[in-house]
Amino acid sequence: MLNDSVELSTHQTGSLLFSHEKAYNEFTKAKTWSHISAGTGVIGAGLIAVPLVTMAFGEQGGWGLVAGGGVLLTVGMISNWVYKGRAFGAIELYNEDLPQKSSRIKPEFQFYGTGARLVIKF
Repeated sequence: MLNDSVELSTHQTGSLLFSHEKAYNEFTKAKTWSHISAGTGVIGAGLIAVPLVTMAFGEQGGWGLVAGGGVLLTVGMISNWVYKGRAFGAIELYNEDLPQKSSRIKPEFQFYGTGARLVIKF
C-alpha cells in the first residue's frame, strides 16, 4: 500500500520499481518465486484431492499422491517465503536512497475467494 490508502498491485509495484534497476531486477526474481509457489500449490492441492475424491466414490485412494501433494505444498510455502523476502528486499533497495527511510513497512498476505495477494504498506 502507498500512504496507507492506495493499494498497489504487483504490476503497479513493478512499474514503480522500474526506475531503479537493482530493485526492479530483485522484484522480477521475486515474481518468479511467486509463480513457482502458485504452480506447486495448485498441483499439490490437485494431487491431494484426487485420492480423496476417489475414496468418496468408494474406491481405494492412492496415498502416494497425497504424500507427493504434501511435498509440493511444502515447496509452495517455502517458495512463497522466498518471494516475500525478495519483494521486501527490492523495496528496501528502492528506499535506501531516500533521505528518510521508511520504518513503517507492514507486509500482509491476504487470502480471498480463490486467490491471494501480498499487501505491502509503506
